[in-house]
Amino acid sequence: MNKVLITGASSGIGFATAQQLISQGCAVTGLARNFAKTEEIGMQTLELDLAQLDKLASRLNTDPLLNQNFDCLVLNAGYGNFGGLEQFSHAQIRHLLDTNLVSNLYLLKHYLPEFKSRGGIDIVIIGSESALNGAKQGAVYCASKFAIRGLAQSLRADCAGSDIRVMLVNPGPVDSDFFDDLNFTPKPGEEFVISSQNIADAISSGLQQPRNVVIDEINIQPIKRSFQKKVGS
Repeated sequence: MNKVLITGASSGIGFATAQQLISQGCAVTGLARNFAKTEEIGMQTLELDLAQLDKLASRLNTDPLLNQNFDCLVLNAGYGNFGGLEQFSHAQIRHLLDTNLVSNLYLLKHYLPEFKSRGGIDIVIIGSESALNGAKQGAVYCASKFAIRGLAQSLRADCAGSDIRVMLVNPGPVDSDFFDDLNFTPKPGEEFVISSQNIADAISSGLQQPRNVVIDEINIQPIKRSFQKKVGS
């Protein structure tokens, strides 16, 4: 039975991926800030705010749940915040980058030595369409996702000789809680969004390839693209 660690596992892409992999016989450990509203699916859970980097480093060194012999790491945690760069406070910039980027570096630093010694490992990194093109009002968010894409490409080069596959998934707009705290949303209709299950299916398909096959990067978009301001925004 493969052991999988998924960050941002309480909802959206992380939760759908956990469900998918558990249905295939994997033992999944999920990290998220809060699992209070998460459906019980047989996932081991650990509540942890990844932006609190000192706590993350401490827990990585001491928590038994985080020190299993994982066969797969799914780095999914992150959030969006949009606006002109000058509109962000220093704290907002730091929090977004710590969550979307630096926490992933901490996790990888912790696990890579053991992964490289053992081999047969998969690392899945959830990027974004914002890793492909800079967008208006997206300076901070796009910076975090461009960095994630560079991280994935460098990891792939560093780890190929250690039998570690690295797969980057760049979703477009997903029908999830990503837009809950934003002032815009995709237009209604399934043609304007992809589902979390679509992403989970893509991850599962990539993981099922023979070990000599790596799906480097997947870009997934809805058939149509259009956004609208939320009422009152």
